[in-house]
This record gives sequence, structure tokens and C-alpha cells, in this order.
Amino acid sequence: MKIDKIKINAYGNLENKEINLTKGINIIQGANESGKSTLLSYIVNTFYGISKNKDGKEISDFDKYKPWNSDEFSGRISYELENGQKYEVFRDFKKKNPTIYNSNLEDITFQFEVDKKDGSKFFQEQTGVDKQTYLSTVVSMQQEVRLDEKSQNILIQKIANLAGTGEDNVSYKKALKSLQDKIRDEIGTNKTTQKPINIIEKEIAETTQKIEEIKPYQNKKYNIDSEKQEIKETLSNLETQREILLESQTLTQEESGYIKETDIKEKSKQENINQIVNLKKEEQEIKKQINETQININKLKSNIELKTQEHQTIIAEIENMVTQQSINNTNETNKPAQKNNPYIIIAAILAILATIDIILIKNTIIAVVLAALIGIDLISLFIKTKKQVKSNKEKEQAQKEINEKNTAQKIKLEEQKNKIEHEISNKEEELKTIENAEKELISKSSMLKGQIILLEKNNEQLDAELKQAKQKLQNMQENQKEKILEKYKNKTTPELTEQDLNNIIQNINLSNLEETINSEKIKLKGLEIEEKTIIPKLDELVTLEEKLQLAKEKRNELETQEQIINIAINNLQQAYEEMKTTITPKFTQNLSASIEKISNQKYNKVTLNDENGMIVENQRGEYIEANKLSTGTIDQLYLGLRLSMINDLSKEKLPVILDETFAYFDSERLEKALQYLDTELKEHQAIIFTCTNREKEILQKLNIKYNFINLINQ
Repeated sequence: MKIDKIKINAYGNLENKEINLTKGINIIQGANESGKSTLLSYIVNTFYGISKNKDGKEISDFDKYKPWNSDEFSGRISYELENGQKYEVFRDFKKKNPTIYNSNLEDITFQFEVDKKDGSKFFQEQTGVDKQTYLSTVVSMQQEVRLDEKSQNILIQKIANLAGTGEDNVSYKKALKSLQDKIRDEIGTNKTTQKPINIIEKEIAETTQKIEEIKPYQNKKYNIDSEKQEIKETLSNLETQREILLESQTLTQEESGYIKETDIKEKSKQENINQIVNLKKEEQEIKKQINETQININKLKSNIELKTQEHQTIIAEIENMVTQQSINNTNETNKPAQKNNPYIIIAAILAILATIDIILIKNTIIAVVLAALIGIDLISLFIKTKKQVKSNKEKEQAQKEINEKNTAQKIKLEEQKNKIEHEISNKEEELKTIENAEKELISKSSMLKGQIILLEKNNEQLDAELKQAKQKLQNMQENQKEKILEKYKNKTTPELTEQDLNNIIQNINLSNLEETINSEKIKLKGLEIEEKTIIPKLDELVTLEEKLQLAKEKRNELETQEQIINIAINNLQQAYEEMKTTITPKFTQNLSASIEKISNQKYNKVTLNDENGMIVENQRGEYIEANKLSTGTIDQLYLGLRLSMINDLSKEKLPVILDETFAYFDSERLEKALQYLDTELKEHQAIIFTCTNREKEILQKLNIKYNFINLINQ
């Protein structure tokens, strides 16, 4: 990672500053109090956000660096990550969250996690390093190169515990037990009874119970206040309405006459409208009756037509029967006798032949034969005649039966015919009655239409008269209303309108209004008396709520303290396990290698523990506590401690930021430190804040390239 450009609008004593940084070593020089430490704080707080909490300091960073003479409190940093992606972060320190831009200057702030307490986590997501670790390693604030044991820096302390033994040791157990005892003794648990948390929980419960008992009075007071305010507003409006009514009642006799005339015409018009509505309803009902009558007429006509067809069919049947019977009788009467009976003819011929034989031929045999044939013929004639007589009698009997059956059928058909004729007659009478009723309904409907037309014309005339009367009345009233509106427009809330005035004049009764005003005054007095009885209770409620708030704050402090201790316990356990297996050996090796190079191989083995702090081995093989060495040596060792794991902190090659770190370094130590930065940490950008020329001169001596910035000239 490389910081490219720093722009400060206003931050502490820095204002309108622009600083361009390069890869490698950057020297930022300035006299004491020129703003070097402020610039370093600006970099850190731009990336991680500024705190409004004191965090053990006398004043918070927010209050410390907030400009006195400017409303501006902001700036921007441009930087590049290892993957070549460039970003810009703009932060207004008066707001919790910054704005993040990519290389195309697109706002990508939303892509990063936002913590409710600390705000955007963009820099931690990009580098994988939290603020505490950042300040404990790559950043060295002025006179803070040493890692104070009192601060209990998590990284250094956990490494120190494990570096001594590489396993669960007395120091780890002692620290763990100390934290657990601290929770029990200074806070308390659900198993204790007289510890701070137990006492405060009891106090909260008792105070809460008392508050709940009194709280209804608070709601009651609120309701009383609201109701009083409503009544006062109502009274004000009612009294204004009363004044308006009294003034509006001064209308002239002429106006009253127009009003009465208008009322009469309106009443007449309404009566006409009502009558028209009733007449139209009646007309509609008559139309309905006419439709029903026409349906009945059509049904009757259809029924009569069917009955008439049936009557004609029966008459045709009767006539057909009479005709048929007449034909049969005529045939029977006019039946001719058998004139040319073949037997008689044969007998006559035989008789003639016999006569001819007797007279002319005189042959006896022929005569006998002819006589025999004549006898046979006569006998056959007799037999046939007898059969014919019998057959005729049988036919006569059959015809008689047919005639009797036809006569009975004719009588039945005559009865049906007479019945149908009677039904047709009744239906025709009914049809005539209904048709007469239809005529009456049609006539009545016409009369109703005429009445409706007359009433509508009457209403048209009334409308014209009303319009004229109302216009005259309106002209008179408008002058009166304008005066009233002008007088009262600023005395009502919201402002009195013409519609409001009309509503008051037309719909409000003065006597009823007076009664309402008196009733509202009585209600107001009752509420004021009731209010006096609950004020002492509310005073007590305020005291109890303040007491409860203090108790809750105390409980929150205890709970926060417990959470902090539990976090410390959890971090202690996690760090111990992790460092025991992975970090400690590598850290010790890296630390020793760094110290060896920075100290010019004077110290080549370094270890840490929580009892003695940093332990170094000198060239004689003697183990010495770092704190017993010279100030310059101590700072040299702790700088090595900070830088020893810089490459393992993050996937990014984080810039090393040093603020007056080399104040106690002699020239030899300073030279080694700068060489170390140039060679071992050459992939890291270095930003060195100094008030002297020593760093600059040594870099020039060593022919090491650097970027020089004079803070005063920026």
C-alpha cells in the first residue's frame, strides 16, 4: 500500500494543506508544535474514524483536533493498494462515516461494512488490520515507540506470555484467574448477593415498581393538559362565534324580507320537486301496470285465438259427421232393386226357348230339359234371394249401430262446442274489461305527464325568481360579511374564511352556543382542580426517574466493564492457543533478526515474557532486561519489536509511520535504523516526522533516495 496525496481542509492547527508522498522514504520536517503529530493523527483518524470518547485521555481526539476558527473539519487521502487499485477517502469528521471513491471517482462507500459504534470498516476490510494493531506496529506516535505494559497491548502481551514457555504457563493462568476474580469481586454474578451488580439490580427493580405505580398519573396529567388546551381553543373559537353571531343578527328588515321570500320560494320549489318525484314514481308504476295489462291482453287474445281454432275444428267435425250420415242414408234409401237378376234372365230365356220348342219344334226331350233347367234356375233364385234378404237385414242393423254411435259422438262434440263458445265469450268479456282498464291507465299516464310538465315549468320560473332574490340578498350580505371577515380574520386559528362565516351564521343557534360555552368553562375548572391533586405525584415521579436513570447507567457501566473483561478473557484464550502453535516461534525469530540488524549485531536474540518484559542476549551471552539498558537502546529494541512482524500483519505492505521515533538514537543507531528501512522494508513506504536534519543528512550520506517535505512551506 502507498499513500499518494494528503489534502487537509481543516484539522487541528492544520488548514488548507496538500502533501504529495512517494514510494520509499518520505521525510516530513517541521519545528516542534508545527503540526507533525497532528498530521499523523489526521492520517490515522481518516482511515479509522475519530473518537469522541476520551479513552483514558484528558480530552477526546474529536475535541482536541476540532478547529476553533473554522466550521470546516475535513480532508481527503488518496492511496493505492498492492493490487494496483486506487482509492480516495473523504472524511467530514463531524460525521461518523466517510465517503469512499474508486479510481473512476465512483462512490463505493456502500460496499463496505458499517459498524454502529465505529462507522465504516473500509480500511480494516482492505488491510485486515484493526486500529489498535495499526497503532501498535506500523505507526509510532511521538514518544510512544515503547509499548507501555500498563496499556496491556493485546498483541505484545500475548506474545510475551507464550514466548517464555510455548505452553500453558503460570502467567497465563494468573492473568485468566485475575480477570475472573475481577468480575466476581468488582461486578458480581447471579450467584452473588451483595456485590455491586446485585445491589443495583435490586435498586432498579424497586424504583421501577414505584415508577409503574405513579406512571398512570403522568398519563393522566398529559391527558388533562391536552384536554385543557383543547377546551381553551374550543372556548376561544366559541366566543368568537358568539361575537360573530351577535353582529350578524343586525341584518336590515329588507334583508329579512328577502330571506323570508327566498325561504318561501325554496320551500315551494322543494314541494314541487317532491311532488314531481312522487308523480314520476306514480307514472312509472302506471307504465308498469300498462305493460302488465298489455301482456295480459296479448295472453287473452292468444288464448281466444286458440279456443276459436279449437271451436272451428269441432264444427268441422260435426259437419263432416252429418254429411257422412246423410250420404249413408241416401245410399241406403236409393239402392235399386235387382232388375237384371241373371237367374230371372236365364229363366226368361229358357221359358222363351221352351215356348219356341213347344210351338215350333215340339221336341219333348228339349222341353223337359228346358223345364228342368228353368226349375233349377228358379230354385237357385229362391236360395239367393233368401240370402240377400238376410244380408240386407244385417247391413241395416250395422248401419243403425253406426248411426247411433255417430249421434252420440255428435252430441259430445256439440257439448264441447258449446263449452268452448262459453269460454270464448268469457275471455272476450275479460279482454274488453282489461282493454278498458288499459285505456284508463294510458289516460292517467298522460295526465301525470301534463302535471309534471306544469310543475317543472313552475320550478323554472321559481329558479329565476330565486336567483334574482338571492343575488339581491347576496349583495346585501356580502357587505356585512366583508366587515365581519375583516374584523375577525386574525382572531381565529386557522384564519376565518367566508365558508366558516356562512356556516356560523346559518347553522349555529345563539342560545345553544351560550350553553356550550358555559359547559366548556365548567369542564375547564374541573380539570384545573384535578390537576392540582396529581402534581405532587409527578414531582415524585421525576425524582424516581432520575434515580432509575442513574442506576441503569451504573448497571450499564458494570455490564460494559464485565463485557470488556470477558472480551479480554476470550482474546487471552484465543491468542494463547494461536500464538502457542503458530505465531510465537516465528515472531521470536523475526524479532531477533530485526534487533540484530538494527543493533549492528550487538543483540542477536530477543524474547518476551509478562514478568520481565523484553529480554535480550548480549554479545557475552548474558540475558538482560531491556528496561535496564540505555534510553536509546530501549527505543531501538522496541522499534525492532514494532517492525518485526510488519510483513505478517496484512496482505498489504503497510506504510511505516514514525513520529520523532529517533529522538534518543545516536548517529550510529539512526544510520542502522534507516538502512534497515531502506533494505529490509524497502517494499514499505516510510513516512518519518522529524524536527531535525539528522535523518536527511544520513540518508544523503548513505546515498538513499528520499522525498523531502517541509511542513511549514506546505
